[in-house]
Amino acid sequence: MAFGMGIINYEDVRKQIMMKKKAEILEKHGSCIWYSESENCWYCHIPDATKKGGRRKVKRKKKEDIENILCEYWMEAEKQNSPSDTDATKKTSEPQPGDGINTISDLFYEFMEYKSNQVTPGTIKRMKADWEKFYVPHEDFIQKPFRSLTKIDMDNFFNEILTENDIKKKGFYNMCGILKQMLQYAEDAEYISKNPYRLKINKKKFVPTKKKPATQEVYQGDEKTLIIQEMERRLSENPSNTACLAVILDFELGLRKGEMMALRYSDIQNEWIHIQRQLIEDFDISDIDHIHSKGFKVVDYTKSEDGDRWIPLTEKAIKTIQKIQEINEEYGESYGDYLFVRDGYVMSPDTVDAQLVRGCQYIGIPIKTMHKIRKTYASTLLHNGVNISVVKEMLGHADESTTLRHYVYNTETNETTGDVVKKALIESDKTSSEKVNDKKVTRSDQKIVNFQTKKKTETPDKSSISAS
Repeated sequence: MAFGMGIINYEDVRKQIMMKKKAEILEKHGSCIWYSESENCWYCHIPDATKKGGRRKVKRKKKEDIENILCEYWMEAEKQNSPSDTDATKKTSEPQPGDGINTISDLFYEFMEYKSNQVTPGTIKRMKADWEKFYVPHEDFIQKPFRSLTKIDMDNFFNEILTENDIKKKGFYNMCGILKQMLQYAEDAEYISKNPYRLKINKKKFVPTKKKPATQEVYQGDEKTLIIQEMERRLSENPSNTACLAVILDFELGLRKGEMMALRYSDIQNEWIHIQRQLIEDFDISDIDHIHSKGFKVVDYTKSEDGDRWIPLTEKAIKTIQKIQEINEEYGESYGDYLFVRDGYVMSPDTVDAQLVRGCQYIGIPIKTMHKIRKTYASTLLHNGVNISVVKEMLGHADESTTLRHYVYNTETNETTGDVVKKALIESDKTSSEKVNDKKVTRSDQKIVNFQTKKKTETPDKSSISAS
C-alpha cells in the first residue's frame, strides 16, 4: 500500500489486491498449466461444459498470457456466484469435485491428464489406442454418466467386447484396466463414494493363446549361420554400417532391441557386460487426441527391475564389440561412449530392423525380427544344458514360467529333430539290451515264494447260530 502526503494511492492498492488474488488462483488452479517443448507453447484447460471432457484447451506463446486467462476465468466465476445480501445461504462458485465431468468419456480425458504424470508417454499412447479401438465404438456406453454406472452396465459392455472381437486374455485385461483405473481415480478424487467396477464375463470367449511353431519364432538349422553371413556381406559392401554388427552381437547376448541400442563401452567389465538402460520412443502427449512421436531417447532403466543384469561375453561377442569400436573411430562416429551411433546420436532401432528384414529377404527365409534372435538365444542356452534359472536371469525375466512359455523353442529342423528322436530311442533300446545280456536271468536265479492259498470263507449256517 502506497501513501503520499497522507493520501492513499488507490491504484496501487488495487494492483496489490489483484496480484494477491492472482497468486491465490494460480496456487489453487495452476496445475492445469503445462508447456509443450515440441511446439514451444504454453497450454491450460478452462472449464467449459459445452466441450468434450467438460473443458477447453487454451494455447499461448507466453506463460504470462496463459496465467492471465486462467485468472480472469476464475475471478469472473467467483464474481458471478458470490453470495448476495438477500441470500446468505447461497453457495459460492467454488468448483465441486467433478464439476463439468459427467460422462465416462469426460472422465477418461481427465484421467489421462492425471495418468500422464505417472507413466511414460508410450504407456499413454497404448492406453489411448485401446480406448479408440474398444471404447469409442460403443458411444452409448461412454456417454453414460459415470456416477450412475452399474455392475450390470459393465457386464454387458465387457461381454459385448468379447463377442465382437477376437481377443486374447492379456489384451482383454489390458483393455478392462482402463475403466478400472478410471473409476478408481473417480473414487480417489471424491467424484464417487464407491468404485462400482467388476468383471463378470464368459471366459470361454477368449481366443486361445497357442504357442506359435518354432519355424516362425526362432532361427532354425542353418538359418542363424546364413543370416550372420549375410550381415557380414552387407558390412563388406558398406564398411561403416555397424547396424549389421548389432544383429550379429545379439545372437551372443539375447538383448531386447532397446537394450542393444543403449549399450556403452563403459558397461563392460572383466568380460561381462552390464545391461542397465534402454532406448525408448518418446511421444508428445500434450494433445491426447493427436499424439505424435518425438523420436528416441535413452533412459537409465530397463523394462523391469529384473532387466538390470550382467551377461558374460563370448569370444565372438568381444571381437564384434572391438570391430564396432574400430569402425566408429575410423568413420568419426561418436556420442558419449555408446556402441551404436549414427549421425552423432544413438542409432535408431529402425535402422537395425531394416538390415534384418532385407537380410532375411535376400537369403530367402521368413522375416524374423530382433526379438526372434532373443528367443533363439534362450532356446540355444536351454538346449545346451544351461539351467532354466540362469536362462531366465540372462533374459532379464522375473520368473521362469515366462521364459519357458514364450522363449524356448526347438532350434532344429524337422528332419534333424526326427533323427535325434530316433537315435535317442535306438540308444535307449540298445542300452536296455546290453544290461539284460550282462546278466541273464534264469529260473534258478529267481527267488520264488509260494504263498498258501487262502480258502474262501464259508457262509455260516444260520440255523446253527444260537439266539442270544
